[in-house]
Amino acid sequence: MIKMSVVVPVYNVSKYLAKCLDSLVSQTLKDIEIIVVNDGSTDNSQEIIAEYAKNYHIIKAYSKKNGGLSDARNYGIAKAKGEYLAFVDSDDYVDKTMMEKMYNYAKNNKLDIVCCDCFKVYENSLEKVELKANLNYSNDNIKNYLLSPVMAWMRIYKRSLFDKIKFQKGIYYEDLELIPKLVKQTKKIGFLNESLYYYLQRSGSIMQQKEFNIKLLDIFSVLESNYQELYITYPQEIEYMYITHLLRTATLRFLDYDNYQENIAKIVKIFDNRFCDWAKNPYYKKSSIKLKIICVLAYNKCYKLLRLLKKFN
Repeated sequence: MIKMSVVVPVYNVSKYLAKCLDSLVSQTLKDIEIIVVNDGSTDNSQEIIAEYAKNYHIIKAYSKKNGGLSDARNYGIAKAKGEYLAFVDSDDYVDKTMMEKMYNYAKNNKLDIVCCDCFKVYENSLEKVELKANLNYSNDNIKNYLLSPVMAWMRIYKRSLFDKIKFQKGIYYEDLELIPKLVKQTKKIGFLNESLYYYLQRSGSIMQQKEFNIKLLDIFSVLESNYQELYITYPQEIEYMYITHLLRTATLRFLDYDNYQENIAKIVKIFDNRFCDWAKNPYYKKSSIKLKIICVLAYNKCYKLLRLLKKFN
């Protein structure tokens, strides 16, 4: 029986791919498969994949026409045979014990989803910053799951959870669109309080582009989708999701582009119409001073102060 299927979408990451694959072929968990999906790369990623597939039988290599991250993940899920699924981005890498520790924790505690912590690591730097999956803002693990950073790769999942749900193709924020909704399928969710994933921060990532991309506006429809499906059951958690992903993160991102005032005004309007008492949210009250300052400045459209704060971040 294959215990874990690890899906690795690849698109033009030859500079980082070997380090990623090295960390996966050295996993201490036995009965594992590494599903590498070349999503139409135009660099020499395919040559690297072929070499690893030749040398390691646990690597299952596939190549397809470019369809984006979500499409590549869905392709890999369809090929997966493991009891559990994990996702690893091809410019990141993992601790060699990650899959074993996550799998054992899931089995020992009868869990469908297990979340771990990660380190944000920086290109050309030894700096690393720990990012906690569990903020411990609630005594309820389901609520903590909805409050946690929404990255597909900080978790493992029972493969059957994806029998009727897929990553939405062609959008940004695909993790935010899908991952929260898994609470509708299972309440068997837990946290392993250990940093086992290394998340590379690099200048070429899609969220650090110099030119405005219309897909950055997908954040509005993605959050609306979560609101429609989860707000009735988890109103405070969804409100906090809007606070962190829209009022804080999206505002700071929009500041980099000429149309920032229009988009930030749209954010403020959403809060005025839907979350007029957002500052009373219990999770917001537990948040860092920095998050609170950003949110207050954003809501009051204090652009110069926001830029200053971002510059010295």
